[in-house]
Amino acid sequence: MSDFGRVAADDNDAVERSLDLAWELFAAQPAHPRVAELALRVLAVQPGRSSVSLLLANHREACGEVAEARRLYLEVAGRRDGQFVNAARALRHLALAQHEHAEALRWARTVLAEDHEEWGDWMELGFAQALCGEHDEGWHQLDEAVALCARTAPDGLPGALGKRAAYLLGSFAPPGRFVPAAEEAVRADAANSWVALMLGWSYLVQYRFVDAEQLGLRLLRENPTEDLLQNLVGTARTMLRIVENAHAQAITLEDIRRTGVIEMGWRQLRDQLLGTDLASALAALDEVMPGGLRTTLRPGTSIADEPESDKIGSMAAEDLLAWHDGQQPGSGAAWGLAEPFRLMSAAEIIAMSTEIEADQAAHPDWPENEVWEQVMTDDAGAYLVVVAFGALVKRRPGRPDEPVAASMADWIWDRVAGFGGLDPRPAPRKAEALPDDLPAVPGTTLTGVISTMYAALGTSEDSAPYAELRGLFPDSTVRQSALDPVVPSTDGVDIALLDGMVKKVTVEVAHCPAADRVISGLDLDGHRGPVDAHVRAHGALVHNSWENRASGEVTVNYDLAAHRLGLQWENGRLARIFVSAVSAPPGA
Repeated sequence: MSDFGRVAADDNDAVERSLDLAWELFAAQPAHPRVAELALRVLAVQPGRSSVSLLLANHREACGEVAEARRLYLEVAGRRDGQFVNAARALRHLALAQHEHAEALRWARTVLAEDHEEWGDWMELGFAQALCGEHDEGWHQLDEAVALCARTAPDGLPGALGKRAAYLLGSFAPPGRFVPAAEEAVRADAANSWVALMLGWSYLVQYRFVDAEQLGLRLLRENPTEDLLQNLVGTARTMLRIVENAHAQAITLEDIRRTGVIEMGWRQLRDQLLGTDLASALAALDEVMPGGLRTTLRPGTSIADEPESDKIGSMAAEDLLAWHDGQQPGSGAAWGLAEPFRLMSAAEIIAMSTEIEADQAAHPDWPENEVWEQVMTDDAGAYLVVVAFGALVKRRPGRPDEPVAASMADWIWDRVAGFGGLDPRPAPRKAEALPDDLPAVPGTTLTGVISTMYAALGTSEDSAPYAELRGLFPDSTVRQSALDPVVPSTDGVDIALLDGMVKKVTVEVAHCPAADRVISGLDLDGHRGPVDAHVRAHGALVHNSWENRASGEVTVNYDLAAHRLGLQWENGRLARIFVSAVSAPPGA
C-alpha cells in the first residue's frame, strides 16, 4: 500500500473513531458539548453523511435548540437518501414535543408511506390522530398497533401496552377507555408504576374503591414513601367508609358524586403529569402575556397570610391568587374578550363570601349546599365561577349558569393560544357539523334530535312526529307496554308506548351511532358537572335525582318544556338520555 493509501485509511479510521465516540457520548449525555464537536469534525470531512447530520440534530434538540434541530432534520429529509425515514421520524417526534399536532400527524403519515412494518410508527400515527381531534380513529389505531406488535415483535408487547396506556392518557381518553388498557399494561409489566398510579385513580373515578385500595397498597409495598400512592389509598378508604356509614352520617356517596371531587382529583393528577394543569397554564401565560394585560395584574399573594383564608376555594382560586392577587377594577377588557371579566383579589373573594354567608336568603344564586368559588367578575354583577367537577361557568343574578370552559385551566390555555403561545392540550373531539337551523325544544334553546323526541311524546303511532322519530331511528325498539322486556337494537333507541301513545324515548349512549346528535353541543365523555351545566344553561331545571345503591347507577331528572329530560350515569359516565311524558307510569 502506498503512503497515500495508508494516510487515507488512517484518516478514515480517525473519522470513524470520532463518530463512534460521538454516538457513545450522546447515548450517555445527549447535551454534552463534545457531541457537537465530534459530529462537526466528521461532517467537515464528509459533509453529505446524513446519519451524522441526524446525530447533530438530535444533540441540538436535546440542548433545546429547536429551530436548529428542525433545520438539520429538514436538510436530511430533503436529500431523500436512505436516512429519509429516520429524518421524518425525528421531525414527527419534534412536532409532538412542540405540541404541533397537525405537523406531527403529517410526518407520521409520511413515515408510514415509506415504511409501514414497524408497530411503533403505527402507534405514533394513532397518538397524532387523537391529538388532532380524531379520537376514535386514533384510539382504534393504538389498539391496532398493539395487535401488530403482538404478531411481529411479541417480546416488545409490554412496552407497546405501556405506550398505548400513556398515549390514551396523553390524548385525554376517558377513564372508561383508559382503564382496560392500563390494566393490561400493568399485568404485562408490574413495574410500570406511573401507569399503575393512574389506573388506581381511574378506579376511584369509576367508584371501584376496593380495587383502588388494593392496587395502592401493592404499589406502596414497593414505594412506601410516595405521597401520591398514600393519597390514593387514603382517598379509597375514605370513600369506603362513606359507603359503609351512609345511613349514619350526614354525607353520602351521592353528595360526593355531586361535587365531582374524585373526578377533579383524577383530572388534576393527569394534567400535572402531562403539563396541562392550571399551574402550567399560568406559567405559559406569563411567557406570552401582552404588556397591557400584565400592567393590570397585582403581585401574587399567599392565602396563608389571609385571616379568613377558609373562604378562598382550592379548586382554582388559590393557584390564581398565588400567581396574581387579582386585577385592578375595571380592567377586564385587557384580556381582549367580548366580556370584560377580570380576576378577583383575595380581599374581594373573602368579602363577597362573608356577605353571602351572613344572609344566604338574599343570595339565592349562591346555594349553600353546592360547590362554587368565584374567581372573576365583570364589575357589573356577573361572575365567572368554578363549580362542581371543576367546570367554569358564568353566573348572573336570576339566570341559569352558562358554561364557559371545562375548567379554569382550559380557560387560561385558551388565552395562551389566543396570545400566540403553544397549547399542549389535545384538540377537542371532532363532531359532525349540525345544521344551524335545528329546531329547539319549545321554550328552550336545547337543540338536536331531542326536539323530535319531545315532539313525539304523547302522540300516537299514526302521527307525523312519531313517523319522523322512526325515520331517525328506523331500527329502534318499540314496546307496546312498559312490562315488555327491552330488546337491544342497532340504533340503541327504545320507544315505550302506553295505550298506543309515546310515553318515553331512551337513547343508549354507548350503542346509538347518533348519540352525539341527540343534544347539540353535549360532551358525551364529559363529567356530570359540565353536562349538567350545559342542559341547565339551555333551559332544563333539576327536578330530582337518586342513586341505585345496588348498581351505582345515578339518575338525574330535569323539568323541560312540560315534560321530563333524564340523564343516567354508570361508573361516572353518561349511559342514557331519555325524555318522558310527565304522566309516564313507573318503569315506562
